[in-house]
Order: sequence, then structure tokens, then C-alpha cells
Amino acid sequence: MKPSFVRETITALSLCVAITLTGGCLDEQHPGQYYTYEGNTIATFLEENEEQFSSFISILKAASYWGEMNTYGKYTCFAPTNDAVNRFIQEKGFGSLDNLLKNHKDYCDTISMTHLVGDSYFIHDLSEGGLPRTNFNDRFLTLSFDSVVSSDGHTRLRYCINKNSHITEFDDTVQNGVVHVVDKIINFGGDYIYDVVLSNPDVSIFAHALRLVGLEDSLKLWYDETYSVGLDSVLKPIKIEVYEGGFYDVTWWERRKTNFTFLVEPDSIYNKHGIYNVEDLIKFAKDVYDESYPDDAGLYDDDFTNRKNPLNRFVSYHILPFYCGYRNFNLVFDFMSLYMVGTTDPEDYFEPYADNSLMRVSTNFRGVKDVFVNALGREGNGTEGYTGTPVRGARIYSPTEMGNVEQEGRNGIFHYIDDIICYSAEVRDRVLNKRLRVDWTTISPEFLTSGARHRKTDGSAEGVCFKQPKNFHLYSDCVFSVRSPHKSCYVYEGNAIDIVGAFDFWVKLPPVPRDGTYELRFSFRNAGSIAGVVQNYLAIGKPEDWQPLGIPTDLRVTADHPNIGWVSDEDLGDEESIRLLDKAMRNRGYMKSSDAIQTFQGNAHRNESGLARRILTTDYFYAEQDYYARMKLVLDNPKAEMTIDYMEWVPKSVFDNDEDKH
Repeated sequence: MKPSFVRETITALSLCVAITLTGGCLDEQHPGQYYTYEGNTIATFLEENEEQFSSFISILKAASYWGEMNTYGKYTCFAPTNDAVNRFIQEKGFGSLDNLLKNHKDYCDTISMTHLVGDSYFIHDLSEGGLPRTNFNDRFLTLSFDSVVSSDGHTRLRYCINKNSHITEFDDTVQNGVVHVVDKIINFGGDYIYDVVLSNPDVSIFAHALRLVGLEDSLKLWYDETYSVGLDSVLKPIKIEVYEGGFYDVTWWERRKTNFTFLVEPDSIYNKHGIYNVEDLIKFAKDVYDESYPDDAGLYDDDFTNRKNPLNRFVSYHILPFYCGYRNFNLVFDFMSLYMVGTTDPEDYFEPYADNSLMRVSTNFRGVKDVFVNALGREGNGTEGYTGTPVRGARIYSPTEMGNVEQEGRNGIFHYIDDIICYSAEVRDRVLNKRLRVDWTTISPEFLTSGARHRKTDGSAEGVCFKQPKNFHLYSDCVFSVRSPHKSCYVYEGNAIDIVGAFDFWVKLPPVPRDGTYELRFSFRNAGSIAGVVQNYLAIGKPEDWQPLGIPTDLRVTADHPNIGWVSDEDLGDEESIRLLDKAMRNRGYMKSSDAIQTFQGNAHRNESGLARRILTTDYFYAEQDYYARMKLVLDNPKAEMTIDYMEWVPKSVFDNDEDKH
């Protein structure tokens, strides 16, 4: 564990990232795609310092990336010194640079792609955790910090990339980007994340359990070779019209891949709970899951590979089926301050690898940033005057706290946590017995693994387009994209799914935590005459036999339309009038939006007539049942636009008991 001053200093250093979506490295030189600069570029910078970077220059040339470093674009180059390259050559047994260049071009390719990122990132732009965009090798690099004592006795922080490589000089600015000097070849981790976890001696108990449950084949998935997108679609943006004359650009996700994020307790955490070996963990898991799933108690104990076996459920709950670096679990700080009023912590709900389960991840920005799994604190459960006892949950370690532990694998990342997590009765009955507001950009693993959810944090609008993303199915041709976060969009957490065209699609909904009566709500936003009229449907078990949910929703009208009945709280004046108006809107199937979310101008969403929530149905739902919602355009408009922002599962204990305005 690092000294506490490191975490405090990191907080002061951490700023949010401004990023721009550009085409990735699709082939060696992208012939004809670039304009060559005549001014100072990354290539000329390296040449002017050839005594320091001649080996890296040779590697870039051998891998055919040299020309690209002298072209128009925005790049970050982590440039290893000659000493760094020579150390790598000796460690790998190549003998000489000449041997590496002539006989190991695959290593030259990998080194080049690992050290180049398709956007410009200055040190002051970055916060601890994964960079916002993948490198040319389609992998996220992780920034962390460590401390060294200088010769004069002063302690200073060092910037680390993938734990093993230190940035010794930074922010050398050139016309096509920025150069940072590193003292070691960045670790490009060739093992699957499954093997990275198994090889860590500090998590031997979890690793033993991971072997027993038989998930190896499922966790060694990577690229989907059946998925393809044309080069033009990736490099050349599609211009999408929104807001009656506004436009934004989208490009396609280049390659579909499967990634995983493991949340793992070190052995020392298990020891604090009296767990010293896998037999102890098997007993612990049985105690927890027999209580949480009493109908299954004792039925699957002898088969660890059965998905309903307690140990299998325990291990699977620790695995998220997408890539998530430390900074990407929730909002980055500047978006939290822009979009969250301060009455609640940023929160997201993820579906782990365990069947029909849910996990709450929230970030506490008060003082040092802390990210928690299944905590329940000041945000309450959605009812006025909530006084329930807080649940601390388990804190996720930052990369710096994990020290030199290798976190990255070719298809994922893992993080330490400081307490045991499981889908226990307490989590299902208390932590998740609340209004569950689920951001639509978390529903498909592809939105997170691609980085689309966190791609942009400046003032312009861009997006990443997807073909049949997991947990969705498109019946018709349309442009289906995740709009990148930016500071002028009236949406929850700064981003949303945007759909343009004659759309008709379904989405697999996240599960409810317990059997019971719930309201199902979708966010509602007016987009003027360009918007559509949408019929919503629900299916149980399989996406078929669709049952309509009420009358169609007209996205062209604002919430102050007489059929909805919105009137601002300010105009209503007193609390009784506000309460009666809220009740009248509910009777029509609508609610005002949340006052815990605000526009970038600081106005609460509740006060915006263009924003509201639609109550689609109130019914009895089952925790181990799959539910699907379908949204179909019923207006003849081939250019119709719909923004899907968030959904809510709301238990009867909340919507029947003075639900708050958050």
C-alpha cells in the first residue's frame, strides 16, 4: 500500500481528459489518407534528438509507422530512449538491434503500436487510470504514480505507464501531437487476463476458485473475426442531423472485441474474514448464496461448473464482461461537477458475468476520489427522508495503490478490492432496493470496451457507431451510435445513445434484484420535428411475442404539452401544488426529470420542459427472468432521431412512499 500522501497528491494532479475521435491505425501507412507536414512533427523531433532515439526511429521505420509520424493528425508518442530499447533487447534475448529489426518484425510492429496513441494527451490532461483512447495496438494504457526520493532527500512523484515504464520528460509539443520520453519499453502484456490473474501470487485463493469453476474458455475470447467495417466508415465520419439543424459526426467501431474486468480480493482480505484456502471460500460462498437463492440451496454443490453452483456464482460476480479502467467506472470529475447537482454520488449499474445479477458502482469525490462496489450511502433509496443504515461496500484500489502489480492482459484488466463482494441477500434486499437509474450507455459491454462511453470531454459532439451491439438487436437499418460525452448536451452523465433512421430495435433489460412490483421508466427528451413517434413493447423470456406498452410516445412535443401536463415548480409556487402536479403527470404516465441532474448551464433537468420520464408499465417482475423492450418508429420519417438516455427500475417500496425528486 502506498503512503496516503500519494493519493492526496494524485487527486490534486488529476484533471479530466479532452479527447478527439480519430481513425485508428488500420494498416501500416494508410496510403493517401494523410497530408505531410513541413513543420516540426513527432518524426522531426525524434530526428533532432537522434542520439537519444535512434533505436526507436529504426523500429518505427521497420514497422512502417515512421511516415505516419510526419503526417497530419493528432498523436501521443511515448518515445523510449536508446537505453530502454537496448534493455528490452537484452531481456528478450535478441542480442542486437540489427537482429530485432531483421528477424523480429512482429516485435517492431507491437513496440511501435504500443507507444503510439491516436490523440494528443498532455500530462496535465490525464488523471490516474486508463488513457481515454486505445493505442495503435487497440489496448488502453494505464497511468499511475509512484514516489522516489531524490539525492537531496525530497520525495517526488513519478508518472508510470503500465506500471513498468516511467515518463522522464513530458509535453514536448509538435505540430501533430505531443512526445513523452519513457525509460523502458512499455509492457504490452500478451497473456489473457484470465492467466494474468492466475499468475498473481497475492490472489491465490481466488485463482484456485477461478480454476475450479471452469470458465477458462469463455474468458479467453478476444476479437470477433466475423465482424467487419469498411475502412471508409472508420476513417470518414458520417454527419448526423439532430435538433432541427444541428449536426454531429459519428465513425464506426473498427473491430468488435470481448474484454473482461476482474474485481479481485487479495488473500489478505480473505484472511480477515477467516478464509485461508479455497475450501474455506467454498463454504463462505455456500453460506451466502444459499441465503440469497434459497430455492437452489444444496442442488448444485457438487458441480463447480454449474452456473447456479455457489462458488461459480461467487467467482462470476467478480467478473464484468467489458473493459473498465479505474477512471471509467463512473463519470470523470469535470462531468460530475457539470451534470450532478451534488445531492448524490455518481452511480452506475453493471451486469456481471453471473447470470441475472446486478452490481452498483459509485464514486465518492469528496476529498480523495474513492470508487465503491455495492455501497449505499447519502443518496438513499429514492424516498423522501430516507434514514437507512449506510452500507460501505468494497473499495476498488487505484492503479497506484496496487503498486507494480501487472493489471493488464490482452483482453482485459483486473483491480484489487478491499472487501469481499457477492450477490448476497443484503445487496439484493438493501443496497439494490432503491430506484435503479441505469445509463443506457452501460447496457452493452461493447459501449464500454470500445471506450465510446468516455471518448470525449470537450465542447463538440461526436459519436461511435455500432453494428448489432450485444444486448441489442436492430430490425431495420439505422445509424445506432453512442454520443460521446460533451459539455453542451442535456443528458444524464453527459452521453447517450442516439438513433437516426427508420428505427425498430429491441434491448435486453438489466435484471431486477428481487421478485416484486416495479415501475419501468424510460427517459424522454423532445427533439422537435426531426424526432419520431415511438411505440414501446415488452417481451418476457425471449425477444418475441411483443406486448405493447400503452400508446405511442411522441418525441416531437415538449413535456408542457397538455397530454403530459408539465408546469415548472417555480410557476406552481408551493409544495402542495407541486405534489398535485406530479401526481397528475403520473396519472398520464409521465414524470418530471430528476433535480439531481443538471444542464451544463446549471439548470436542473426537472426544470426543463424538454425532458421528462415516461412510465411504461407497472407490473410484477421476476429476478431470474429475462425481459426485453422494443422501440419501433411508427411515423413515416426515414430521418427520425431518438436519444435514449437512461432507464429506471423502481420498486413499489419507493414509488408508493413519497418518492423524492432526485
